[in-house]
Amino acid sequence: MSFINGARPTTDWRDVWISSGAQLISGTGSFLVMTTLLLAFQDGGEGGFAVAGLAIAAALPMVVLAPITGRMADRIDSRLLIVVAGVFQVIAALLLSVAHGVIAQIALLTLLCVGTAIGQPVRAALLPAMASRADLPKASAIGQTASSIGVMIGPALAGFALDGLGVANTLRWASVAYVGTIAAGLLLRTRRGGSAPESSRSSVASSARVTMEPLLRIMIIGLAVVIGAVSAVNVVDVFFVRGTLGASASAYGVISSMWMVGMLAGAWIMARLIRHAKDDGALVSWMFLSLLGTGAAIALMAAAPGAAWLVPLLLLGGSLNGTENVLVTTVLGRRAAPSSRGRISATLQATVQGMGLLGFMAGGLLVELFEPRPIVLGAGLAGIVAVAVVSPWVARAIRTSREPMPPMPQPVPLTREDLVRAA
Repeated sequence: MSFINGARPTTDWRDVWISSGAQLISGTGSFLVMTTLLLAFQDGGEGGFAVAGLAIAAALPMVVLAPITGRMADRIDSRLLIVVAGVFQVIAALLLSVAHGVIAQIALLTLLCVGTAIGQPVRAALLPAMASRADLPKASAIGQTASSIGVMIGPALAGFALDGLGVANTLRWASVAYVGTIAAGLLLRTRRGGSAPESSRSSVASSARVTMEPLLRIMIIGLAVVIGAVSAVNVVDVFFVRGTLGASASAYGVISSMWMVGMLAGAWIMARLIRHAKDDGALVSWMFLSLLGTGAAIALMAAAPGAAWLVPLLLLGGSLNGTENVLVTTVLGRRAAPSSRGRISATLQATVQGMGLLGFMAGGLLVELFEPRPIVLGAGLAGIVAVAVVSPWVARAIRTSREPMPPMPQPVPLTREDLVRAA
């Protein structure tokens, strides 16, 4: 079932750009914080469990708080939620700049990511309210571009700032970025929930439970399974690039950003390809083909003889990742009921991040037992196997989505004699 009849007739490009700017700022700040702590841990001799702890801290709030944040996104004024999320992030970043010890830093990173868990479903649910059906892929690509630039800038800045400013000052500068997300929330005209004008929001269903149709459900489950299979690479990559391949902190930041450069290209190419696509099943098929290619690119990274050899593979994997994100956003925007988009977005993030947590924990354990290179290879191959495993269910859901809906029974008109008998 596709919810396109109630779509916005025209796109509010001003709000799309403001929202995208907030994503750029938030992405820069988040990855500046994450990469700074990651490099500090690695320089301080911390092992795989500490690095896995960072990854878990970043994902855990989205998983644990999803039932709450999803309902909040559908019920509370979106402007208020964006401001509250920004305040959480500013305070947490400032506290991180004065914190000492791995446990305290991981705990404060978790607090910072509570803000992300609040804001993410709000922004995801706002995008289909800003854009028309035809413009939704382009609006998604703009948002993806902004996020990718932020994620690309963050690690590169962290590599250079850590050398010049130190950990504390770098984290203080990160807190400034989050102030921009608060300002963006106040400038947005499109609003949902709470006191939002009736023209820009739908009534929220009274039930907290959301029923998803099969295509949307299998897309979320399949995506989560594949992400969980490959996510161990997020723990091991710093040891692989810096330890095995011998890259410096600055080089690591630049090399890591290549994935995001690829995401930019992939997002825009896919946005142009699917602008007029009407078959949501085909979009889901393309998404799983992209996931298959992503697993292959990760597996090939294990054969790199030096850090520079990772660049083309990171660009390839990133471009496929960019296409996946645009496809997911477009399918969710088209097939999720307007009144439950916040909850479905939170469910998507919780499911994906929850499976990612398992991968992070596995990565932390594997780093303690094996060299990084075979772990990278194993993560890529696991992604390929995961796509193969979920393919039959995906194909079945796609076939179901293409079956015509049964006609609604027509009411039989009552005759005068029927009314007399009823009386």
